[in-house]
Amino acid sequence: MRSTRSIVLHVLAHHAGRPMSTIHRWQALEGDLDMTPLELVLVALEIEGILDIDLDVDGLDRVRTVGDLATFFTREVARSRLQPAAFRLDVA
Repeated sequence: MRSTRSIVLHVLAHHAGRPMSTIHRWQALEGDLDMTPLELVLVALEIEGILDIDLDVDGLDRVRTVGDLATFFTREVARSRLQPAAFRLDVA
């Protein structure tokens, strides 16, 4: 399985139409990759689908760089793994 960071870089590179090797942690999403806030949300939803997690968008508005986005998703993956499994109560 690919790392969360690798998935983020892959999706950003695909979205930007650039080779993955040209996407770096320090790059600003808006300034360096020309992403709008709406495009960031669309990219985040695509990554959410690949990672098969339920995204909590709180904090996405503070994401400014490629590194911020990778960190955001690393935390989201960890958070999703910590949540208890759903259970059903059988009432007879």
